[in-house]
Order: sequence, then structure tokens, then C-alpha cells
Amino acid sequence: MNGFEKRTELKKKNILDTAFELFSTQGIQKVSIQEIAKKAEVSQVTIYNYFGSKDQLLVESVKSFAFSRLEEVKYLLNDPSLAFDEKIRQLITLKMDNIFQFDLEFMQTLISDRPELKQFIDEFSQSHTIPIFMDLLEEGKQEGFIHHSISLQMMMFYVDMYYQAMRNHKEFFQSEESIQEFTEQILHMFFYGITGKSE
Repeated sequence: MNGFEKRTELKKKNILDTAFELFSTQGIQKVSIQEIAKKAEVSQVTIYNYFGSKDQLLVESVKSFAFSRLEEVKYLLNDPSLAFDEKIRQLITLKMDNIFQFDLEFMQTLISDRPELKQFIDEFSQSHTIPIFMDLLEEGKQEGFIHHSISLQMMMFYVDMYYQAMRNHKEFFQSEESIQEFTEQILHMFFYGITGKSE
């Protein structure tokens, strides 16, 4: 890749990151190409030349975010210095960041009326999310944090249950202190339920 190609890719990445930030926090309908161009410090013509339309920019920005977050998760899970429970803690924190950052309309769009996005999310889950859960489940069993009889489906259901509850009760998280306290309690319940730590 020559210098021109590198600059082009960097410019595209900047546009994608900017677009995703605006879409996810303000909602897709409220964000214009003009606003994205201004924040990314590029012309509207440049955006249309690279991506063709606002819809295509949305799709590409979601894909870019998904793969960027995937690399973060892989780096976290492959860190030999972190115990299993600390990996879970950091994964919960990452997910909470998503929940509180993302606009509700944006989240609904990702799972409803955009067939291309739904297909991408389904394929991404099969190719990346589920294999990561499988590796994490096996590690948890080997380290004694997860019972050997727990299936992949049950673990994914259990984790999703927590995430759905957090999304539905954002009022519990009004400050950094409340978020930290709630994270500790979630982590405790994740591993030990409501009865306390097993000896």
C-alpha cells in the first residue's frame, strides 16, 4: 500500500468512526451527511464518493465498529495476565459502555428494518461471537469458575439476561460511582447468585 492509499484508508476510517459515533448517540434519522462531514473535517462530496449514500455509510460504519470491538475483545481474552473473573468484569464494562452510549432508535434499527445489517450481525455472531463464547466457556470451566455441566446456549442466555436488564434499567446508573458499585454486584451475582460466595 503506497502513501496515497494509506491516506485514503485513514480518511475512510475517520469518516466511519465519526459516522458511527453520531449515529449511535443521536440516532440515524437525526444525523445528516453534512454534520458527519463537518465533524470528520472532510467534504460531503468525499463521503458520497467513498460510500455512495447515507444508508451505505451506516452499514459500513457498523461493520467497522464491530470488527474494531472484536479486536478489543480478542486482545482482552488473550491476555495471560488476567484471570477469568477479571476478563468477565472487563467484558461487562465494555457492554455497559455500549448500552449507555447507544441511542435507542439506533439499536432498534440494527435489529429490525435493515436486512443487510441484520444479515451481517447474524453472520458476525456465527463467525466470531459464538466461537469467542465457546473459548470463554471452556476457560471458565478449566479455572473452576463455571460448572462443567453448563452449556454454551445456557451461558449465552445467562449473559444476555444481564445485558437486557441493564438496558431496561438505565436509571440505576446515574454516576461513575453507581456504575462501579453495580458492576461489582453484577459480577458477584454472575458467579455466585444471590446466596453469597461458595467456600
